[in-house]
Amino acid sequence: MNFEWFFPENNWKDCRKKKILRTIVLVTQSTIVFSVIISILTFSVGFGFKKVINQKFLNIQGPIIVVNNPKKETCFLSLEKKTYFFNSVNFVYPFSEKEVIVCKNGGKKNVDRFVFKGISKDYNPVFFKNFLVSGSKKNLFSRSEILLSKKIYNLLKLNKGSSILIGFISIKNGKPFVFYKKFYVCGLYDTGIPEFDNVYLIGDMKHIQSINGWKENFVEGFEIFISSLDFKRMESIKKEIDRKYSDKFLVKTIYNQYNQDIIEWLNVFNVNVFVIIFVVIIAIIFNIIVFSLILLLERMKTIGILKTLGARNKIIHKIFLYYIMHILIPPLIIGNSIGFLFLILQKEFRFISLNQTQYYVDVVPVYLNINHFLCVNISIILICFFPFFFLFYLLLVKFLLLK
Repeated sequence: MNFEWFFPENNWKDCRKKKILRTIVLVTQSTIVFSVIISILTFSVGFGFKKVINQKFLNIQGPIIVVNNPKKETCFLSLEKKTYFFNSVNFVYPFSEKEVIVCKNGGKKNVDRFVFKGISKDYNPVFFKNFLVSGSKKNLFSRSEILLSKKIYNLLKLNKGSSILIGFISIKNGKPFVFYKKFYVCGLYDTGIPEFDNVYLIGDMKHIQSINGWKENFVEGFEIFISSLDFKRMESIKKEIDRKYSDKFLVKTIYNQYNQDIIEWLNVFNVNVFVIIFVVIIAIIFNIIVFSLILLLERMKTIGILKTLGARNKIIHKIFLYYIMHILIPPLIIGNSIGFLFLILQKEFRFISLNQTQYYVDVVPVYLNINHFLCVNISIILICFFPFFFLFYLLLVKFLLLK
């Protein structure tokens, strides 16, 4: 039998009979358990928030928008999408927007001002898959029907299939006028992003083309969809478009649109994750140092006996290494099991809910990634062993018995 393993295995029970050492062991193991749980939850929930909200912004509308330069009144965008297929671009969809007032059930009582967003039949299917909560878009392009957000739907106190009178605000001969058109509600969407849900009605862009007197291939702009909200990538595409068409078109990115504050809020998650992990690391280091000091001082007599019997430094080092393993392995197993079980339960049953208005999601999101588990466990193992190695050599090799 391996002596280095046999000795601490049998001596461990004797160690734990001593009150001070038993208390330190319990505190250290509890700290490791909670550190593992907190670290796993921090990574999974923190990156879960970023992943879910990033996906929302990537599919609610294009992160890069190209619109007609208002100084070029006669210049409209054509549906020649091939012009915009730069590197890293997934899809390009045309759109047109117009400010409107909404009147319920055919009356002329103005409720509020909104924006009518006109889209094409092939417009981003992921939007309808992820955010359409009732109805369908089938009739959206065949009849005068629109999609409303749940927020606007509740504000107007409508029923499904209700008719609403929409007034399109235009300028003619330098004077504003309103062109009214009757629509029917064919479905509801809910993105969870108030800056979008509180503003947009969605319909066929042919209505705007007709009201503005545009030809069929005239639109207000294009939404460019990319695979991630990477600032450098968006700026690269923006500069490329500006270089080729700066005299005709204006380019905006998600970073300089209405949701800039939300993007900055998302970036705060990175800071929060690392702050929490830093606190956890400090707690583990402090506890493992205290435990190592007490263990080494407590086992000083044992070290002396082993040296008298001719044990080499390498053997004594392995013995204390196994002591640390006795401390470390059980809490790692317990912490990983509890953390993983909690995340699975949250993902399946969604029992922790959130205020969607404040957090943009209605439940705590979970992102399970094996790399996060490996990172947490490897980091804690290294953090536990390094202080011990340092103390072992500092106290024993340099100053005490192992000379």
